[in-house]
Amino acid sequence: MKINKLFLILVIVFTNCIWAQSIAEWHTSMGSFQVMLREDLVPITAGNFMDLTNSNFYDGLIFHRVIADFMIQDGCPYGTGYGGPGYTIPDEFHPDLLFDEPGVIGMANTGSPNSAGSQYFITVVPTSWLNWSYAAFGNVIQGMDVVNDISVVPTTGAGGNPPNKPLIDVDIDSIRIVTPQLYAIIPEDDSLYIDEGESIVFGVLSDDENLEYFWYIDDVLQDESDFIFSVTFENDGEYIIESIVFNGNYEYPTAWYVFVNNTNIEEQICSNTNYLFQNTPNPFNPETIISFNVIAEDAENAELVIYNLKGQKVKQFAMRNLKLGMNKVVWNGTDDSGKSVSSGIYFYELKSGDYQEIRKMILLK
Repeated sequence: MKINKLFLILVIVFTNCIWAQSIAEWHTSMGSFQVMLREDLVPITAGNFMDLTNSNFYDGLIFHRVIADFMIQDGCPYGTGYGGPGYTIPDEFHPDLLFDEPGVIGMANTGSPNSAGSQYFITVVPTSWLNWSYAAFGNVIQGMDVVNDISVVPTTGAGGNPPNKPLIDVDIDSIRIVTPQLYAIIPEDDSLYIDEGESIVFGVLSDDENLEYFWYIDDVLQDESDFIFSVTFENDGEYIIESIVFNGNYEYPTAWYVFVNNTNIEEQICSNTNYLFQNTPNPFNPETIISFNVIAEDAENAELVIYNLKGQKVKQFAMRNLKLGMNKVVWNGTDDSGKSVSSGIYFYELKSGDYQEIRKMILLK
């Protein structure tokens, strides 16, 4: 994995939290196809779909709505378009994941904000008018011909009851996540700034006991073959730490960029932009600190919210009397009513002006 240093600096300045992506595979009565899920860009939306997939929610369902030159839709347990999982998730958008090309998967909704649940659609043409109204969360990477074939099957038409339902069911035998599945990546932030001589513990955690682990420092394979890898950075400079998790068929890569004794870059970033930091400590128990930077013109409208894995709001912090620049809040693992929440993975989101960032944290009890 060769990365030009100038390019690396630009990546650190303009983006953060570059995670790997999972691949989901559909097996239907008309063939198979694969979608790359972008949990790196929209973790709540992609995570919700993965949770439903892992619970076999979609197995045995049908594509209940099909419109040629537009899209195919699934995810209703009743096959009518009016069913869901019994909950909804918040809308989640990213400028790097838009409906500007065919083969984009997005969440269907009722037309109201934050109303998506389990129903999704896959486009067969560019549909830019859907941008910022429907949450995209991946792209077809294999078998687009199958998706196109499904999109032109005979249907009941727009005036049918139900409308646009295939006359012959297109069955979904199963959807499976075929890449290795990790429930935590430590540290969550992929851009790390430390002092010379400090150590960092890297980890890629999974419930699958049949995975192989490979670790690299600047493309050099290390002896460690476990899911945990500890490194002491004795010299200043820039380092790339990479983990490859292999399940026998697919790899799941994760990379961290470590800047040793180079905090000036971080200070420059934070003095001029809105920025959400990784919480510390992480994992945590009983409390953790969430740090964030806000700039003058956005400070009055900043929001910091914690969600659970289903995208349900757990805690919204009162953002009164914010300082310009660095701010910190402490979360003690309780919800808005003061009740302690269970162990698990939680998302926290900062919105400040046009800035929106989501990170993950782990509560262990």
